[in-house]
Amino acid sequence: MKKIKDILDKYDINILKYSYINNAVIVDSNKGKFVLKKKKRNDKKELYDYLLSRNFSFFLYPENDTNDDYEIYQYITSIKTVKEEKAISLINIVSLLHNKTTTYKEYTLDEIKEIYESKSDYINYLYNYYSELEEVFSNSVYPSPYELLFLNNVSKIYNCLNFSKVIVEEWYNLCIKDRRKRIVFLHNHLSLDHFIDISDPKLINFDYSKYDSPIYDFVKFYKEHYYELDMINLFNLYQHKYRFTDSELLLFFIEIIIPKKIKFSNNTCNNTIIVGELIDYVDTTRNFILKEKKKQEKEDNNKLNKE
Repeated sequence: MKKIKDILDKYDINILKYSYINNAVIVDSNKGKFVLKKKKRNDKKELYDYLLSRNFSFFLYPENDTNDDYEIYQYITSIKTVKEEKAISLINIVSLLHNKTTTYKEYTLDEIKEIYESKSDYINYLYNYYSELEEVFSNSVYPSPYELLFLNNVSKIYNCLNFSKVIVEEWYNLCIKDRRKRIVFLHNHLSLDHFIDISDPKLINFDYSKYDSPIYDFVKFYKEHYYELDMINLFNLYQHKYRFTDSELLLFFIEIIIPKKIKFSNNTCNNTIIVGELIDYVDTTRNFILKEKKKQEKEDNNKLNKE
């Protein structure tokens, strides 16, 4: 706390009281309320100045010198809204961020092959991993609840992995023909927790931001909130504001459809929850992709008919 006090003293900010929330320090002072966070990267000023140069100002600019070990931000209370409304506001801001920062390049053949091989290898690895689990659980004399839940639903995991293989092949064949690639500035840690929904909304926590394909912000958002938000409508809203190319859409599907590797502990209750969450994710995501592919096919057919 002494280091924080020393930094605040530089700006004549006198602490009246303070508290901790996660990794942040909330300070009530003679100049108002502030949030202090340990600095994780040294290029924040360049990062924020770049966004301003692109006419994007929906973020909090630090109140202090970027040479300090901590960043000082104004404490802003978000408007109390339902999650769905906050999510819509977030998607509007993120689509604007991507529109404002889009640049173009081309995949090299090596890049395409590297992505293709890494995804294919990981799918095969997961297939073998879950096959071994199935064999072990099948040989249990008295299978536990989570083992039974897994065995009753393992076909869904295999279907998901097989579906993943098809999409990876589809992406590869498309990218070999058309190697264009869009790059945007990604928040790269997108969730409702990192968005302040006010009249002048703000994205917060750019500690993991980077330049890459636009798909990755929605990938993280999807995985964080798929179980509680209407992802179909939110994705369609995003697509209306910033439409993925065909290859981007396939890569997005790949990133969300490949299930994670689950690890078990000695707690039967926790293991049952873990398996249940995996099965729910597999079901939800496969249905999401099938609906999106069906919608895309319908749009393509309508376009062909008009021509």
